[in-house]
Amino acid sequence: MNYGRIVLGGIVGGIAYTIVSIVVNMAALGARYELLQGKNVFRAEPRLPFLPIYILLLLAVSIGLVWLYAAARTRLGPGPKTALTVGLLVGLIAAVPHALAQYCWSYVGGFVSLWQGIEVIVGSVLATLVGGWMYREP
Repeated sequence: MNYGRIVLGGIVGGIAYTIVSIVVNMAALGARYELLQGKNVFRAEPRLPFLPIYILLLLAVSIGLVWLYAAARTRLGPGPKTALTVGLLVGLIAAVPHALAQYCWSYVGGFVSLWQGIEVIVGSVLATLVGGWMYREP
């Protein structure tokens, strides 16, 4: 495996994932978040410096996704089909249980759960596709 290209692809994929996250959270969920903050369901201010930590986590997740893509290439073959498969599988594994539990147990409602799940699935797929496109074997 080409670890330098895994990190490079993960960083570029992480930028793509961050853009997806910003679009979903600002465009689709921004007004809902304000409403939930007004009802004290969500905090008005985060406990930690959320944005830099979240972006670093998305970069780390994206590096992991590209690593999984690089590992899957030997079995599934290189290319966008493998990247799509890896990204979709990881996105579904990460998003569906959380979205279901949040919908069942929290007060945020199905709209927030749905869009947060879409964010994880689309972000994972896009990060893997972009990162996989950047990946090259040594």
